[in-house]
Amino acid sequence: MKNAAELANLPDEDLMLLVASGIIEAPATELFRRHNRALYNFIAWQCQGNAAEAEDIAQRSWEKLMTRCADYKPQAAFRTFLFQIARNLWLDLRRSSAESLREELDETHPETPDHDLTQEAELALRQNLAQVHKALLALPANQREVVVLRFFSEMSLEEIAHTVGEGFETVKSRLRYAFTRLRRELEEAA
Repeated sequence: MKNAAELANLPDEDLMLLVASGIIEAPATELFRRHNRALYNFIAWQCQGNAAEAEDIAQRSWEKLMTRCADYKPQAAFRTFLFQIARNLWLDLRRSSAESLREELDETHPETPDHDLTQEAELALRQNLAQVHKALLALPANQREVVVLRFFSEMSLEEIAHTVGEGFETVKSRLRYAFTRLRRELEEAA
């Protein structure tokens, strides 16, 4: 059994393999320490700020992770595996509570920009957090999800695609649509 200092130096995937092999408490505690805040933040955005719902889903995600630890294969990043569990729990909750989905993204919308946010636009977004928060919550769920994973969880486009079960180009398009909508919302608010 490794001590806490040794565990702190191990990559996530090795910690998860220790959990899967039956050494649970210390490696799981280290994984929780590393990822719980990002997991909660991701879910909180998905739950549109409902803290109680986000806390419940985050807790259930860790419980499900422990019951599915034998399923873990280090082909994808541990964080991707954990966020997939949380996302699936959130989707199940949405389906079971019969919430209607916000408008679906029209993948062929002609106003898709050819570029991501400029540095000036990104700076403007950072300068008015309250407006950004409101604009993010107004995004359709599938767009908000990819924005949160990209910018708050710092996932690559490939990791996001794997997490949400969509293609790379779909994720890229959703980010572009989200940027267009955020830009419009923030311009109207100014």
